[in-house]
Parts: sequence; C-alpha cells; structure tokens
Amino acid sequence: MDDNCTPKILRSTAKLPETPALERIGYGTGVGVFNLQRKDQSPWAAKIISRNTGRDRKQFSNRLQLEAKVLSSLNHPNIIGYRAFVKRPDGREVLLMEQCEQSLIDLIEIRKEENLGPYPVEYITKVAVDIAKALDYLHSSLVLHGDIKSGNILVKNNFEIVKLCDFGVSLPLKSDGTLHKIKGCKAIYIGTPCWSAPEVLKGEECLGAIITSKADIFSYGLVLWEMMTLSFPNSSTAIDESYYTGISDDLDAHLGERPPLPDYLAKDLRYKQIVELFNMCTIQDYKKRPSAKQILQFMGIY
Repeated sequence: MDDNCTPKILRSTAKLPETPALERIGYGTGVGVFNLQRKDQSPWAAKIISRNTGRDRKQFSNRLQLEAKVLSSLNHPNIIGYRAFVKRPDGREVLLMEQCEQSLIDLIEIRKEENLGPYPVEYITKVAVDIAKALDYLHSSLVLHGDIKSGNILVKNNFEIVKLCDFGVSLPLKSDGTLHKIKGCKAIYIGTPCWSAPEVLKGEECLGAIITSKADIFSYGLVLWEMMTLSFPNSSTAIDESYYTGISDDLDAHLGERPPLPDYLAKDLRYKQIVELFNMCTIQDYKKRPSAKQILQFMGIY
C-alpha cells in the first residue's frame, strides 16, 4: 500500500450483464456479491455497489476502490484472487474476484441449525492454519486486514482450502507492525465490534490504545471460538447465556473480552491445542499475543 489516500480505479475491458441477470451469492454494507458465469471458463464473483446507497455512495465507492487496490497488490493461495475492476455505464464500480463456494459464517449457521455440535478439530485446524498463513503474508506485506471474522473467510471444496477476503477497510502498517499514519489522511480502524480487539474499541485517543497487526490476531482467535461454539462472539447469541445475565439492554458490555468456552470443550483433550491457541490470541495485552508466524510455529507448520 502506498501513501496515496485516494486509490485509482483499475480499469478493465471485462463486460458484465445487468445485475438482475446475475445470481446473488452474498452481500455487504452498500454492496452485493454476484456469481458471474463465463463461457468455458471458471466463474468469478462480482462485488457491485448497490443502487440505493444514496448519500453514502462515495464512501462505499472509495471502500471498493481501496479493496481493489489492495487485492490487486496481493498474491497468496489463502487470499481471494483479484481478477479485474470495472465501472459500469451507470457509474457503479464492480470488483471481480476469484469465486469460492461458501463463507464460513454461512457454514457455521447451517451446522448450528442442523444441531451438529462443534466443528471437528481437523476442520478448525485447517481454518487456523490457512488463515494464519494469509495473515503472515499480509502483515509481512505491511497490511492490516482490519475486519477478520467468519463472514470474511471463504471455504472451497469442503475445506480443501480456506481463503481470506474483503479488504475494504484494510490499513497500512509500519515495519514495526503499528498502524501507519498517512500524511493528510485519517486512518480509521473500522472492523466489526463483536470481533474487535480491546485496544481498537478503546480508540486511539485512549492512552495506551495502540493499534497493531495484533488486532487481527485477536479477531482471528474469536473465529476459532465461533467454530467451537457455533455462536457470534461477544453478543446475545453467545453459547453461555449466563455470561449476559442482567445486561440484555447493554450487550456492548463484553465487547473486546475473551468469551467463555463451554466446560465440556475446555476439558476435551481433542481440542487442547485449539483452545490453547484461542487463549493465546485473545489475551487483552496485544504485546503478549503471538504473531501469525508464531501461530504457524505453534501449529507445527514452520
């Protein structure tokens, strides 16, 4: 990522049919994600600015341009592949990407609905290793993802490979892993509160609230928790309802905390390594959390 606040549109000659002719496969704030079938070629995913964004159109446009800029500079098997960036005749931007089958958040929801219980260790390990590889590459490239959560993790061929996506709120890092302040630009960590690290929620105006690559690590730890509990972290959907007793009107009370695991999981020896990794990644003091490379070493990859 360079020091230019406003990313340039990366032009392409790729043609797209009108939105109603496309199959919707996902959505996000201000955008829709569609399946783009290509004759005799693998399909692409098309992220398109929604028509009804109103006065927020410029914000969503800038975010999609940033995602295109970041994604086009990355090349890693565990990061969704960039294909092209186009502008439709009506002015709406479209980011074309490699297509994966399902998001982890959808798979967790299906598993919960079918009462299948926690994901087996081997599936959680696969996600843990693949996303740690993506983060190791990303942080080494001096990029903070800024919104790690199950909704931004894609699964291909029944967990054959897992990929990180959605770089619309990414931020540049300095070589020491801290957030890089771009001259003339205001770098704001956005993220999603239920998955955000405590130092992010405190805000940079708070003494000692330094945002680093370890913010991604905290959120990563909560993804492991999601796969073990089939719940959203630090929300009213958490597995341990007693955790929220008396604060039904103030669910923000536990944001930035390490959510509890059910006793049976914490004591299950099959999950010992995953539980230990979860605990390491969700330490309140960001300095004590492992780096992505240290996670891979812990998992026996390096």
